Amino acid sequence: MNQKKLLQAFSYTLSATVTVVFFTLITIVADVFLPLKDWLKLTFTHHWIGKGVLGFVLFFVSAMFISLLPLRLIDQSLEKALRILFWTSLLGTLAIFSFFTFEFLSRLA
Repeated sequence: MNQKKLLQAFSYTLSATVTVVFFTLITIVADVFLPLKDWLKLTFTHHWIGKGVLGFVLFFVSAMFISLLPLRLIDQSLEKALRILFWTSLLGTLAIFSFFTFEFLSRLA
C-alpha cells in the first residue's frame, strides 16, 4: 500500500475511534444531563441530528489533524488502530445498551 493511502486509512481509522467514543459519551451524558439534550434540540431541531452533525464534524476534523502525523508513526500501527476501533465500537455499544437497560429497569422498580 502506498504511503498516502496508508496515511488516509490510519487517519480515518483513528478518527472513527474518536467519533465512536464521542457518540457513546454524548448519548449517555445527554440522557443524564437534560440541558445538553435540550441544547442539541434547540440548536439542531432534534438531538439525533445534533449528535450526527457534531460527530460528522469531529470525524473530519480529527482525521485532518491525525493525517498531519509523521509517516514513521503510522507504518506499523494500522492493524493496531483497526483492532482499537473494533474494541471501542464493541465497548461503546455495550455501554449504551447497558445504560438504557439500567434506565429501563430502574423505572420499573
